Amino acid sequence: MGRTQLVLITVAWLYNVAKTFVSPHIIASFILATEYSDESMNDAKNILQIISSFMSSATAYMKGQLTCDTIREDVLWERLSHTKAMVKASCADDFDTPRAVGAIMDLIHHGNRQLKAVTKEAESPRSAVVFGAIISYIQEFLNTTGISLDDGQVAVERKHSAMLSSVIDELVSFRVQVRDFALATPKTSVPAEGAILSKEAKQQQKEKRHQLLQEREPLLQACDRLRQDLAVYGINIKDRSTTSTWELGEPSKELEKS
Repeated sequence: MGRTQLVLITVAWLYNVAKTFVSPHIIASFILATEYSDESMNDAKNILQIISSFMSSATAYMKGQLTCDTIREDVLWERLSHTKAMVKASCADDFDTPRAVGAIMDLIHHGNRQLKAVTKEAESPRSAVVFGAIISYIQEFLNTTGISLDDGQVAVERKHSAMLSSVIDELVSFRVQVRDFALATPKTSVPAEGAILSKEAKQQQKEKRHQLLQEREPLLQACDRLRQDLAVYGINIKDRSTTSTWELGEPSKELEKS
């Protein structure tokens, strides 16, 4: 994201929130008092990337693509309510945008703590409603400030077509199938009722599994190389237990220089 664009985001926030009851010369004083250093621009850029990543993870959880432990809904509902109150108070306090953004980031922090991936699904039902409410509120906040994640203002400054998205979906799906095959191990032979599997038979099965994993290691390496190669172009694949998701990010600096 360029410096000019971030300046426009700040201006959009001031005008969208304050234009109905603050005089123009007061708004102008806020804009002139804002320092746009390289450090502040990088901080803003990192914040937007964190928001984008959380929205992606939460959406993946709601779709059943991310396996997590039991979600503490009571904690998230309480944090969402607290965040709304903090943002409202910040807007009323001379448009304290750092405080408002801090409240949003704290909400995202608590959400990310609940979205830690695990290999085994919890027995309790998914808590899609609370994450839907959080995503909806964050999106409302972003719309108010003039930021649109869907328009590529976060992480990328280019448009991508529906066709490209579909191609990447198919590519990631194929990679998941290859990766699952490479990680799969043959089922252990079950001895007949009353029979006991000999030590030699157990050792043979163990050696067979080890041999298969060695033979399939190049497939896993190819999957890792593909993930790394796509990351150079800003296509970030996240492996989530038995599935994978992807999101668009910034191309590597080396690619931009070439």
